[in-house]
Amino acid sequence: MLGTWTAPIESVSVRVAAPFAVVVIACLSSPHYGIRPRAGLFDEAILLREVERRTHEIRHTCGDVNLDDHYDTSKQLPDGDVTPYLERFGALSERARASVRCDLDHRYGPHVRETIDFFPAERPGAPLFVWVHGGYWRRMSKDASSFVAPALVAAGAAVAVVNYPLAPGPTLDEIVASVRSAHAYALEHVTSLGADPRNVFVGGHSVGAQLAAMIAAAFEVRGLFALSGLYDLEPLRATHINEWIAMDAATAIRNGPIHNPPLGSPQLVVAAGGDEQPAFHAQQRAYVDAWRAWGHAYREIDATGHNHFTIALELANPTSPLTRALVEMMSLSPP
Repeated sequence: MLGTWTAPIESVSVRVAAPFAVVVIACLSSPHYGIRPRAGLFDEAILLREVERRTHEIRHTCGDVNLDDHYDTSKQLPDGDVTPYLERFGALSERARASVRCDLDHRYGPHVRETIDFFPAERPGAPLFVWVHGGYWRRMSKDASSFVAPALVAAGAAVAVVNYPLAPGPTLDEIVASVRSAHAYALEHVTSLGADPRNVFVGGHSVGAQLAAMIAAAFEVRGLFALSGLYDLEPLRATHINEWIAMDAATAIRNGPIHNPPLGSPQLVVAAGGDEQPAFHAQQRAYVDAWRAWGHAYREIDATGHNHFTIALELANPTSPLTRALVEMMSLSPP
């Protein structure tokens, strides 16, 4: 089931809209965040109350106040073993690099992991799709993410797959700045990729969706494709994940897509696996609410039967509903 496009609503209550307006208070001091002030700033206390409310709602959805199990992606697997899925990511990506033209390991920054792989379009004037991997900011790489490229190149797109520094070490602010630098580098090379700089899309999986959304908050893109994403980061501060990413409340707000509207009027295609924990579905509902509040069109894709890992692997299948939805968002035809 592909889902349908939903038009933006004309107005929303302050209860939904408030955090997206007042977050500029916390963000204006940072040059890395492309936040544009909107009409009507609210008191910071309103923002903090809204963060508490959203966290309470997500915890209520999860059924307890200990969120670790609800954000541990291994818990949704019968045997708790993520290794076979990660091996599948790697094997499909190795096969992808052998099957399509690619230009690998461009350096976009000084860090050893600040590299990007390009998969040029077969014809000029193509859309460019920039993909950001997941891994809770501490594992995975572009080398295990090339599998997204073949189906999209066959449909007529160019693809860029981003690597970025991993925690512990870099802060979340630095990781977000890094992926934005990668995007800027891809735009500098868009012509050599056979792509149209006016027709750029971004996407990611898990925290890659969070990072892609933060790219969209700093650069005008045509669309955002987000799978199993984390959009409100405040609840993660109460989990083991914060042991390596070390977010305080301000960091969670600065880097949380739910608090950082996109530039321009991009489309959103979003999905979470039917077998994922309730927390991921609560995250998606909150982000869709925010997207509606910002006045942009969105589309939710049914991913029944998928867990946190198989949903991303669907992009290796050119006929899967998720691949078709992404191709259609870029106004291309499936291969």
